Amino acid sequence: MDNQPKIELLQAEVDENDQSFSRLLVDGRSIKYITVEPGIYSSEDMCFGPSLVSILPKLPAGDWNDGLVAKDAKDDQPHFAYCTLIQFPGVQNTWHRTYVNYLELSIGRKLRTGIYEAKCLLFDDDIIVAKFARFPWEIQCMENETTAYQWISGRNIGPPFLGHLTENGRVIGFLMERITDESDMGIQIDFLVHDSKATLIDFDTAQKCDDRNLLLQEFENLTVRLKDPSGRGGGGLL
Repeated sequence: MDNQPKIELLQAEVDENDQSFSRLLVDGRSIKYITVEPGIYSSEDMCFGPSLVSILPKLPAGDWNDGLVAKDAKDDQPHFAYCTLIQFPGVQNTWHRTYVNYLELSIGRKLRTGIYEAKCLLFDDDIIVAKFARFPWEIQCMENETTAYQWISGRNIGPPFLGHLTENGRVIGFLMERITDESDMGIQIDFLVHDSKATLIDFDTAQKCDDRNLLLQEFENLTVRLKDPSGRGGGGLL
């Protein structure tokens, strides 16, 4: 009987009416991305790791990181239509001196999509926060946010940036200090208020602005925006 690799579902983006995507950890040492054509598996099976692992075709041997599961034209059964080794995009603005491999992290509680509590020996196993692109199309947001952290580095505005997070040599995100005493409500917004101090988060759409009048107008509208009951741009008291 052939030895089956140990497969762990890390993240998934599922759509029964379109292609679905999975990020898998294989044998604890390699990460593979699998696209599944629509109409093969249910959303429930693709979102639940043990179910997905039990119904996937046997992973092809060899050095690859990108595969497609489709129905075989001969018997209508799922099979790997192809698997290939490609160079996925990565964050280019690597301004910080520290790099940490994703496989060196112990991933903990999920805070939001692509944001997790984590531990790493480099940081004395303290709880930190890892934010990363689960799939290649999310890299640009990580690029934007990494650059924004460079702009505010040393200014005590956002959580301290601890380093770049890598996968197979490419940068997929970053690590930052965990804001202590945070609440679930606070982590859903764009800044946290704790110990009478505001800490900004979520810079993926941040832009530099040199228009003094525009900046002044935004500042003057700040009170109104904070009172907006929609929750957009609001703050949480911790």
